[in-house]
Amino acid sequence: MALSTPGPTYDVSAINIKVVNAYDSCYYGEAVAEATVPLEEEALPADLVPSGGENHPFADALFVLPPGDYWVCAAPQTDVGAPSSHCYTAEGYVSVFGGSTVETTLVSHCTGEPNGGLDVIAALNSPPQITDLDIAESKFITTCEEATITVSAGDPDGDEVSYYWYQVSGPAYAALSPSGATATFSTTVAGNYELGVIAYDTWGYGTSLTFPIHVSLEEDCDGGGGGGGGGGEVCQTGEDVGTGSPWVVCAADEDTAWVSANSEGYFHLDLICQELGYAAAGAIGGTCGNVCGYCEDATSCGRPGQRFFDGGGECGTDELGRLICYTVQWECVN
Repeated sequence: MALSTPGPTYDVSAINIKVVNAYDSCYYGEAVAEATVPLEEEALPADLVPSGGENHPFADALFVLPPGDYWVCAAPQTDVGAPSSHCYTAEGYVSVFGGSTVETTLVSHCTGEPNGGLDVIAALNSPPQITDLDIAESKFITTCEEATITVSAGDPDGDEVSYYWYQVSGPAYAALSPSGATATFSTTVAGNYELGVIAYDTWGYGTSLTFPIHVSLEEDCDGGGGGGGGGGEVCQTGEDVGTGSPWVVCAADEDTAWVSANSEGYFHLDLICQELGYAAAGAIGGTCGNVCGYCEDATSCGRPGQRFFDGGGECGTDELGRLICYTVQWECVN
């Protein structure tokens, strides 16, 4: 007949069994008999534990004692002889009679290693839906006007919706001021712009929509008519206030100016145009061979140049505004 496999033993490798007088305690009583015995390899037979199972680990010690009443203590121990941190001392009263052996079973209760519960809830989430976009007064504005864009969106799951506004493209970095579902757009540089908005739910799941804004140049935002009063002079030179990079004016009148890098560098083009008396920069671009070289033969590649703008040269922004860099030229406009 095969032996049963013992159940969990935790940190227990042996049990100290001590017999004391009936009215003494396990902790302070003097041992009448004592033995530390290792756990058996097989499990305790089920009929030795009331309503027991077949997998209880156990140890066994047999003592020969004078007849009388005793208190028996069973203390589980680790492999180094220390008290178990999982299983408690079991105690019990027993009477010994002459000529026979009394068999008693003490049960040490262990704390065990309880499992934890896991309840998994899997929910479905839908992104917000953009239902309307309003541009007031129009998506066609001038450099003297602004457009107010309002987006309408809802979430199929009832989540709160938040918005992120951004510029996708355009000839210049424009002013885009968001406030929740509304943003205002304006720029001093004419051209075609593409903007976008993302509607996010509380989970960070979003849906986006892009749209165009078309900006035409209006020379006099004060309504006085005529030119803007720019003061650039041909061959006028200067240095960028932020980077020190040199620039030169190739052509100018009161409404526009053609300005070029006078050597490779980084240029705050809007600030330079304002320094010359114009509202802002317009078109940008240029390569070695078409940038202006009228005024300084040793610079700007030593070429006469062409008033040509291919849109290249963008180099980001800093605390002073947008930058263009290297071999570039640009227009100043009112």
